[in-house]
Amino acid sequence: MPDTAPYMDDDIFAQLRQDFLTDTRERLDHMESAATESEDANALLSIRREAHSIKGMAGSIGFPSITTIAHRLEDFVAELTGLSEAHASQVLVYIDCLRVIVESGRDPGDQNTATILRALPAHIHVPDSPGDFEVKAARRVEVLLIAPGRAVRQMITGELRALGFRVSAVSSPWQALELAARTQPDLVITSAVMDQLSGIDLARALRAMAATENQPLALLTSLEDTHPDLKRLPGDVAVIHLNRAVTDELGDMVTRFDLG
Repeated sequence: MPDTAPYMDDDIFAQLRQDFLTDTRERLDHMESAATESEDANALLSIRREAHSIKGMAGSIGFPSITTIAHRLEDFVAELTGLSEAHASQVLVYIDCLRVIVESGRDPGDQNTATILRALPAHIHVPDSPGDFEVKAARRVEVLLIAPGRAVRQMITGELRALGFRVSAVSSPWQALELAARTQPDLVITSAVMDQLSGIDLARALRAMAATENQPLALLTSLEDTHPDLKRLPGDVAVIHLNRAVTDELGDMVTRFDLG
């Protein structure tokens, strides 16, 4: 029996699992209808609502992969102001991935989930030059960004996408710990100042876990390099200063971690 329900009767858990799969099939059908009828003004709202519901239910019933993919879909559509034909086709890719897992009745596991995530559509900003597009698109670099402040999150996300990277942004360091271990991003960037857990402590925690000990890490901070708090930062963590030179420092980080 899955660890998510260690004290639950097997028959009860099996029934809850089956109910979840049935409910999720219906929600996927609703999203697919909304995506194929993209002229409907409520299509985006419907997709967002269903993705949010699926995300909330899946983890506790033994499908962490569905939680992660639904979360990524929720983030993807959150940035859309309208559902163009191209965007609708991309949403259908997410729906198809979720449907494959639901129909199999089994979670594919963390390694397979990480592979799935890298193949999903993402918002990536690239120059008009076809040559540059080929180089950047080929990177398929997955970045996990942890930033509680909306303004910082949007600014750094934009900078990273301009480099051709795929960004998943969260505000909670606790959620970031799980995602970093489960999805194995190529780079983790965290704000230094957070309410629940500082970025320095988050970096130390990631370095202490076998699943994430070798992940490239970077810290976003307004602190001076001589600040005593930074002495607790693991030595291989890049420091990115939130100032006018942030674009250059992000570029230096790409070179340092060989992400180009």
